[in-house]
Amino acid sequence: MDPVYEPISSKGDIQTSYRPVRKSSSNLSTHLTPPPPEPRPRRRRSRVFFHWLSHIMSLLWIAPIATLLWLNYSHYVVGASSWCPGHNCNADANGDNAIERATKLDHNDHNVNGALQFVAKALEVWFFFVATSLVYDMGVMFAKKGRGLPVGYLLTHLEFGDIRYILNPLLWTSPLPHRTGVPEKRARIIKLYIFACVTAMLTILANLMGPAAAVLVLPTLQWVDTPRLMYQTFNGTGATEPPSGKDIFPDCSAAQLSARNFSCTAATYGPSLDAWAAQSISSTRQAVYNEGDGHIILGSSQASALQFTINATANSDVTWVPSRQVLREMSHDFLKARGWYADWDEPEYPDREFNNSLQTILQRQGPSLGAQGNCYTGNVSDVYRPDGRWIRCYTGWTSLNTDAKYTKCLRLGLGAANRDNYAQFYLENLDRKVTQLKTGIGIYFADRATYFNDTEDFNSGIKHCLDGGDKEHCDWDKVFDAPLPDELTNTTVNVGIVSYQVPGPDRENGRVWCEHVVYQTFPTYSVDTSPRSNGQNLVMLNNLPKVEKEAVPLAMNPNWYLAAWSVNYNATLDGERQIVKELSRVLPLAYEKGLITLEGAEFMFLHMYALGQSLSMVNYYTYDAPGGDPNSKEAKAAAEDKKHPVFRSYATIHVWAYGLSGRTSKLGVAVVLLGCACVLARFLIGLTTGIQERSTVEVLAAAFEHRHQGEFEGLEEENHLAKVRYQVVEDGEGKQRFIPEKRTSRWSHAMSL
Repeated sequence: MDPVYEPISSKGDIQTSYRPVRKSSSNLSTHLTPPPPEPRPRRRRSRVFFHWLSHIMSLLWIAPIATLLWLNYSHYVVGASSWCPGHNCNADANGDNAIERATKLDHNDHNVNGALQFVAKALEVWFFFVATSLVYDMGVMFAKKGRGLPVGYLLTHLEFGDIRYILNPLLWTSPLPHRTGVPEKRARIIKLYIFACVTAMLTILANLMGPAAAVLVLPTLQWVDTPRLMYQTFNGTGATEPPSGKDIFPDCSAAQLSARNFSCTAATYGPSLDAWAAQSISSTRQAVYNEGDGHIILGSSQASALQFTINATANSDVTWVPSRQVLREMSHDFLKARGWYADWDEPEYPDREFNNSLQTILQRQGPSLGAQGNCYTGNVSDVYRPDGRWIRCYTGWTSLNTDAKYTKCLRLGLGAANRDNYAQFYLENLDRKVTQLKTGIGIYFADRATYFNDTEDFNSGIKHCLDGGDKEHCDWDKVFDAPLPDELTNTTVNVGIVSYQVPGPDRENGRVWCEHVVYQTFPTYSVDTSPRSNGQNLVMLNNLPKVEKEAVPLAMNPNWYLAAWSVNYNATLDGERQIVKELSRVLPLAYEKGLITLEGAEFMFLHMYALGQSLSMVNYYTYDAPGGDPNSKEAKAAAEDKKHPVFRSYATIHVWAYGLSGRTSKLGVAVVLLGCACVLARFLIGLTTGIQERSTVEVLAAAFEHRHQGEFEGLEEENHLAKVRYQVVEDGEGKQRFIPEKRTSRWSHAMSL
């Protein structure tokens, strides 16, 4: 008979001993008889209290985390400082004490952000408490069931916090059987590996929780958009119509505008064009003569309280010009944001949201016109037709790709329609007041244009029609409908020509002429309201597009050019005007020397500013935008209407705020959400199992009390020792006992959990 052992326990002993009992020959299957049950002592109230306190503290960790998630998901704006209780920390960015105020706010920011670092650390330590309890509870769950828990996992809850623990081989080898030939269920091994993986995940999570909490706790200085208010819906442009409107021309009557007497605009717009001319010449000379490295600074013009300049983009050869109508409307918002009186009958308006920011940029969507074209030198010729229409041709057009020379021809009309496609005026020459020496400027608009040279007319037949004697019977419609190569088609539809007649008795047909096509887009107008960073009140255009090849240019009424120059139709402009002086000086030199010269550059800038002046004056029409919820079906349908876009007005403010715009903040959210899942998992385990955490002293006492029964015999390597399994149970007195895996089945019914 082989002896077996039964436990002997007494209340007075702290040690459990074993005595041999011989098996009965009549019943070989007799098992150890457990001692008679004793009444279970009442658990100490303090242990129960701390057990539930532990779970309550774990659940409470979710409260600050939920607050941080709400702050970041809602993009909560703190204000001009990271410490801004009640949103009441006026930065006074436009005031006299702005620098002193900014210094004080910066001092507050350093103090508050330092304090919030401690808050983040507290959340990390708090979660470490939760994670430690979770690992302990999971270990006890495994230790109470089946063959117990490997020795390598008994103190996992004390070791897992070190990130190096995931590289410990014992974490990954302990689930394997420690003796060859010892049967082990695959499911049990898998469960232990799940425990190892969860522990490794908690190790990583606990070490990431500090940075994740810091990312969410600390606000950042960022640009935040205020709600985008829909205020207008576009309903068409006035570019194709003659200039009109009291808002655009406050000093002109309807009769004057109808008669094309645009000299009435001189008081409002004459000085702005002259100022552009003076700036252009000054910047050109500075770039050339004063070691400016050829860098020319573009001139600006004023519209109400704002200034603007032409905008050129690197991805497009279109020069965009802001709309004065948009700028007049934007000036009202600008003055209010500055804290000035926009209207004398309305109270001073330093908007609270703007005042509670370090910097404010006003944004407003609206239309903008842009011109694409170039200038050339050559001669002009006209062919008149019996039906009142006529053909005007200019020589000297040069391909930018091949340097090939072409003649460009426009089809124009006479009669009443001529008011819509032709305008002209003259510049007075102060040196020689002779009629034929005046500089004549003609503005032409044609719906179609075509090209030819000495060797090619692209099967349009225009060479035959111009050279032959039977011009009256030519099919001119066919001439202008003939297809052209891609490089020639950019400026053949709705094309405008500004033709500068070179003064001189032998230059009757000599011209410096500039072609252009006009496009329309809807950029965002932006203006910085700070007088320190934007002392000139300069408006910029954002989100300017690249014009697609298929885009159709706008039809542009030539009379807008007369309005830009503040001159009547067919009249002579005063030679004392700055623009007249400069253009009269550079035009003959540009014609003689060519446009790739200093005088040629000066001429092209003068032309560009005059054209930009005309584009900036063009009005547009709107109707009220759909009100109510911007996310409603009506508002979304209106926003998708490309022909009638809805304009929005908003501000971009520089403030301390929460948000999830960066990748690190999104990673922080993922980490804390996993942390919340761990908190809930720990609560559910405690709720369903009632596991109470034991102190390290109690665990060590149980280990010291245990008398091994040969489970470590023959095992010397650490990885083998770590695989030995023990079941952790409680005896009748509530003390922990370690039961080797061989004896687990015989004790399982004897111990009360």
